[in-house]
Parts: sequence; C-alpha cells; structure tokens
Amino acid sequence: MKHWGVAFLLLAIVMPASAGWTFVDESTDVERYLNEEHIDRDGDRVRVWEIDNHALADASGVVSLRSQTEYDCGARRYRIVHLSGHTQPMTEGAVVFSKAVDGEWRPVAPQSLGEASMEIACAN
Repeated sequence: MKHWGVAFLLLAIVMPASAGWTFVDESTDVERYLNEEHIDRDGDRVRVWEIDNHALADASGVVSLRSQTEYDCGARRYRIVHLSGHTQPMTEGAVVFSKAVDGEWRPVAPQSLGEASMEIACAN
C-alpha cells in the first residue's frame, strides 16, 4: 500500500504542466491553449480558461497569459473576466499579476485565435 502512495507522488511530479490543455492554434508569436475539461455553459454563453504562450517576454517579464474568457456563442462575442501573467510558458514560473477583469463585450474577429477558441468552446 505504501508503494502506491510513492508511485502516485512520482506521477504527480512528472506529469506535464500542460495536462488538460488542448492546443487551439498559433499566430506569428503566440500559441493558444484551452482547457476543455472545465468549460462552464449557461445557455449560449460559455466560460473557459485559456493560455497564450508568447515567443518573447514582454517588458514586465510575462511569457504566458492565462485568461478566463466568456464567449457568447450566439452573438459571436467575448469578454475577459480574469487575467494573470506568468514568467514561463504554460503559466509556470512566477506570477507577475493576477486580477479579476470587468471586460467589455467585443466581437470575435474572423480567422483569429479567438474565433478558433470560440468554435471549440461553443461546440462543447
């Protein structure tokens, strides 16, 4: 029985930080991931966690952004409700900032990372 505990602990240590995250798409300098395991639906609206990995750190050292995004599938619009910045890809490293956001509804741009994310989130 003791060996199962050790095995579980080792498995938890070696599991990649990207477990549960699905690659969505990429642009010139950003890779987008979405957590399909935690999509909350309320009618035409869905809330999903997303990660954007940037090729280079910004001036404050942020390499990855994690956002909780709400999509209105019927109206094809989105808003950010939580945002955090991290010093390593896939939200690893130090947290530079973390805050609730009262984002404005914005249209999802055609052929964008947002549209690719919305299509996956709304299909679930």
